[in-house]
Amino acid sequence: MGCGTSFVKYVLFFFNLVVALFGLAIIGIGVAVLMNWTVLKDELKSHLTVAPWLFIIIGAVMFIIAFFGCCGAIRESHCMVVTYAIFLLVIIIVQVVLAVLMFTYADTIKEGLVKGVNGIFDKRTTDPAVNAVFNNIQTQFECCGKHSPADYGVIGVVTDLPESCCTRATGVVGKILSKCTIADANTMGCADRAAELYQTWNKTIAGIAIGVACVEVVGALFALCLANSIRNMDRRSRY
Repeated sequence: MGCGTSFVKYVLFFFNLVVALFGLAIIGIGVAVLMNWTVLKDELKSHLTVAPWLFIIIGAVMFIIAFFGCCGAIRESHCMVVTYAIFLLVIIIVQVVLAVLMFTYADTIKEGLVKGVNGIFDKRTTDPAVNAVFNNIQTQFECCGKHSPADYGVIGVVTDLPESCCTRATGVVGKILSKCTIADANTMGCADRAAELYQTWNKTIAGIAIGVACVEVVGALFALCLANSIRNMDRRSRY
């Protein structure tokens, strides 16, 4: 194995070792939250109430892919390195497709987000689980109702609103009565907040996805070059 191929081998090994360890760390965070680790839950509060399983899945995918790259490189396994390259190519295709969709159908996706948030709000009175989800949305995004607190049908400053509407808690009346009133509530609706956030971040997220895909293309090319070198070495060793 030449110097160039050895360099590629160890670059893939150390890079994927770091990714594998990072994946295990993400899995650990998800498991810790699921196991009600008090210290971590107090630190993260409500911001990861729906994220533990997402963390575990993402961490597991990262670890599995990095495992093939790391072990395939250090063991000089043609099969594992090729599998790693295929995984990367699939992820690259998915990322590029999602980025293109975010650029091309930005308005359609934004409308879908608005309709989704409105649908959750409309179902909150019939399903406690949906109500909990919408309360979580109001807390995390500092919003209230679909378009404003008036969506709850409140009139005046003494009518109570869900506590999740008053994350800013700036009103004097609400502070004195320890209740959430329309005077204290977040003024922006959650549908409008979702549209605003998407409008702000969609191009940035799409650009980052394409940038990461470019790095992954380099990794896939390195892996394919290493796989080809390993296969050639195997052929030479047979004759």
